[in-house]
Amino acid sequence: MIEITAYALQILLIIIAIAIVVHKNNGTIIILITSFSLVTASLYVINNAPDVAIAEVAIGSAIIPLIYVISISRQREFIVLDRAMDDFIRKTFDKEGDGYRLLRDFSEYYKLELNISNDPELCNYDPDKDQVICEKTNVDLIIQKDEKTGEYLLKGKDSSVLMHKLEELASNYPNIKVVRFKDGEFGD
Repeated sequence: MIEITAYALQILLIIIAIAIVVHKNNGTIIILITSFSLVTASLYVINNAPDVAIAEVAIGSAIIPLIYVISISRQREFIVLDRAMDDFIRKTFDKEGDGYRLLRDFSEYYKLELNISNDPELCNYDPDKDQVICEKTNVDLIIQKDEKTGEYLLKGKDSSVLMHKLEELASNYPNIKVVRFKDGEFGD
């Protein structure tokens, strides 16, 4: 009977692991990670390792999910580096640029505060190293104008869930292209 239970729990672990990878909702993922940890702790108990099971429950089902919840709740600001420095991302009393409208809608969707910066130190950085800026600073998005095509390039990390939604919203604007960097594909 114990063997059947152990096999069932192992199959359940595989199903939960696949569900973690497939789901997009952060809250659901945190619950699945907690469930994974509880099932793993059950397997430790079945295999006569109660001390390891207690540690798994304490760390995997309590501390790690708490860290995820805190991290997600602190993501309240979306930092944009404006290299275009034209009316694309500007907001005045009587008009808004396409970029500003797009980013405003995006920020409202995720309930983020939009922080647009044109820090001279970062703006003068080599444009071929934009990914380095995203990797090494708090910048979430870099806006740059392609002088050849006239398109505005919105550059950010591919791993960011936010970039997928931004790409979806940007598809309504013909002059905007979203460029996503793969993690770890930059030189120092």
